Amino acid sequence: MTKSAERYWQAGALLLGVLAVAFTLDTWLSAARHRDILAAKEEAGQKVAAYAGRWAREDAYRDSLERQQAWHPVELDDLATRLLGLHTVQITPRPATAVAAGWQRREVAIQMNNVTYAEAALFLADAAAGLPPWRLQDLTLAPAAEAGKGNLAAVLVALEKKQP
Repeated sequence: MTKSAERYWQAGALLLGVLAVAFTLDTWLSAARHRDILAAKEEAGQKVAAYAGRWAREDAYRDSLERQQAWHPVELDDLATRLLGLHTVQITPRPATAVAAGWQRREVAIQMNNVTYAEAALFLADAAAGLPPWRLQDLTLAPAAEAGKGNLAAVLVALEKKQP
């Protein structure tokens, strides 16, 4: 082998050695960044798994309502008339929103003026006792001039199965 060919081989070996050192340094220096990226991906995967589990409970609840054929919550107008008399409760429906597989979320605003706290509690308890239940989302109480009475403003929400 000639001296010039030997020098080419030595230069090639040196170049390969330098490249190996450079790649090793790059890998070593970027290891912390890659470790952080992998940790972030692991955390994101755990969050996704937690959200997936959350939907399982809601799906099971809707399946339970389906089995019981509990598609509509208690009619609040009828409940108010039966418990409190005519025109004592002002019920204002809000637009329903679709939630899943034919189910919608109904929301109503309720205003009761000069009602006893016991009557208001009975109304809310009976609304929550039906299937599907009305759930209390917001409640504001203000005392009335007469002791034991007050004004109630509430927002109730319930699931309802849309029927064709």
